[in-house]
Amino acid sequence: MRHPLRVLALACALTLTPSCASLQLGSTTIENPLAAAQTMDQRAYALLHAYAAIVEEATDIVADPATPQAFKRALGQAERVATPAAETLQIAVSAYIRARSDFDAASGANQSVIQRAATALSVAAHRLNEAVAGAQAPIAELEGLVRARRG
Repeated sequence: MRHPLRVLALACALTLTPSCASLQLGSTTIENPLAAAQTMDQRAYALLHAYAAIVEEATDIVADPATPQAFKRALGQAERVATPAAETLQIAVSAYIRARSDFDAASGANQSVIQRAATALSVAAHRLNEAVAGAQAPIAELEGLVRARRG
């Protein structure tokens, strides 16, 4: 595997993403998964899933011999910025899920244990929020390049 963190991000996104896209029966309206996400972890998983799909598309574009070298370089640069942001987001969402699980498990414990778990959850939520915000722009830039090429 050339990119194990990408594979991990894609695997997590595909297996753990809650159903966050809104599908209305009897119509063809499907909302943007990121816009339809209701919780922080849903937003993170939607963004990671989008990143994985975009990287796959970008890989196909780069493999196409008809793609100009300048465009391939631009895609490579955008990917070099987006990948660390996606990796940070994956770490933050994992920490948030772990902290939320610890908080849920501490519900029957004494007050000091609950307070520590609540503090850890608050910190993890703040970091997840920052990671989502930090990943949106680089992933959107990469997506814009892929969309521009695919038309």
